[in-house]
Amino acid sequence: MSELRNPRNRPWWGLLIFGILLHLSSMAVSDYGLDTHLHLAALESNEDGTPDLEWGDVRPEDPLASNPDDTKIMERGWWQILDMYPESILPLAAFLPMMALIGIALWLGNGKPHFAALLSLHPSFIFATGRLYPESTVALAVAGIAIASIKMLEEEGAHLIKWILLAVASVHTLVLTKGLSSNVGWILLILLFTWILFDRMLPAFQKYSRNPLQSLSIGIPLAIGAMVGLSFAQGGSFEAMQSNPIQWFFALLVAFGDGVGLYLLLGFAIWPFLIPMLRSIRRSDDSQTAFLTVFVVSGMIIMTMWIASLWVYEAIRWDVPLWKNMITMGNNGRYLTALSIPVLMLLNHFFHHRGAYDLGPIRKTMFVAILLVLPLSMLAGLHGQTMWTDEAGEVISSEIQEGQDFLYIDDESLAMHWLYTFRLEIDPESDRNITGHWRSPDSNWEIELEGQQMIQRGNLENVEFIIIAPNIDTTPPQDWILIGSDEAPFLNGGGEWKVFQAPDNVS
Repeated sequence: MSELRNPRNRPWWGLLIFGILLHLSSMAVSDYGLDTHLHLAALESNEDGTPDLEWGDVRPEDPLASNPDDTKIMERGWWQILDMYPESILPLAAFLPMMALIGIALWLGNGKPHFAALLSLHPSFIFATGRLYPESTVALAVAGIAIASIKMLEEEGAHLIKWILLAVASVHTLVLTKGLSSNVGWILLILLFTWILFDRMLPAFQKYSRNPLQSLSIGIPLAIGAMVGLSFAQGGSFEAMQSNPIQWFFALLVAFGDGVGLYLLLGFAIWPFLIPMLRSIRRSDDSQTAFLTVFVVSGMIIMTMWIASLWVYEAIRWDVPLWKNMITMGNNGRYLTALSIPVLMLLNHFFHHRGAYDLGPIRKTMFVAILLVLPLSMLAGLHGQTMWTDEAGEVISSEIQEGQDFLYIDDESLAMHWLYTFRLEIDPESDRNITGHWRSPDSNWEIELEGQQMIQRGNLENVEFIIIAPNIDTTPPQDWILIGSDEAPFLNGGGEWKVFQAPDNVS
């Protein structure tokens, strides 16, 4: 009997189709996300060969104000992947790799829809499809690395060449999409090929590389050592491990629960399989399962350490409590969806040893797991998320003249990211010579409007419009005219935004 006609698979096919429809709905109802706006700004500015953020770095030297003179050049990143898509199909840039992931999941399941359905229903992927985030592209690159590695452990002779090429291409795509240094890609390839070579040629190494628990004794120290090494060599957010170790360790525990607990186990609805899957892995003695175990666990460690460092670093820069910043940036846990296919490959190992895709005694628990995910999937797909900045930007776009500037007032957390969301509405082609500025409510921006210039801040003398973010308790000078206001969507925090215009510029 074909998998399509098997009555046991029909509910799973239904879930898969429903998940794909939610992705399409998310594309229709959601605005582009904060990070997407940054990359689109870099993409537009790259026409002169400098992919920079022309309104200033998202991490300005002055934590209370932007500085357009301090431009951030994005030499690598998601914008380069977006640039490969024709403008007419740009909204599909996250959906197309998602469909490729679903295809891989069907291949893993030998045509059975179980894995593909779980993948299609993951709320984070649905959210990312609508927001044009790179999660599906990153997961596709990681899938290529994992699949190529497994094949290189299995096959011989000339067949290895195609898998080596796939591994190199996948690592390059991963490094390019995430904007990492090319050195990171070479290090990943060296570690990858060294592991495979040792497993194939050194019998002494095989007692580690073919035993999942023993292999972790190599993989875990390597992952931790690499991240600690970055804290010394790279600086930036990684320095949080050294400068604030207690806060960082607390953030690490939360990041692990957020990324592994919520975004992997709950998001994929695979937590009912956790214990039996771990038992199955523990009994394994093959190099493929051991490699996947190291790959997944090391990836979890690296990404949760990175998220924890980012949370602590930004909390210090923005001078906000760590707990509050972890709530603001809690969706960073979605980075662990990069491990989607390797995790499903381990789950496939569990089913393979059972000899069937029958859920058996965990059928009811699996039903509950899917019921927990479906409301989140539907929220991401049917409601999506809209930006209040679109409407505020339209108000200014119809009034602002070439060469004029605007000022955005908002709290420090992600304020520069929000500033760039006005770009597509106000100066989409970067040809109007308009500059957006940002100031914190407590930055004494009022005296800058009067003509006083301050170091490490942009000049506000050309500012003709002021945008005050929702829930910000501040007002412009008394003679400025209110020309627009409205309530922000609930999922953006609610509250009323306001747009003011300089009195000498009101027609």
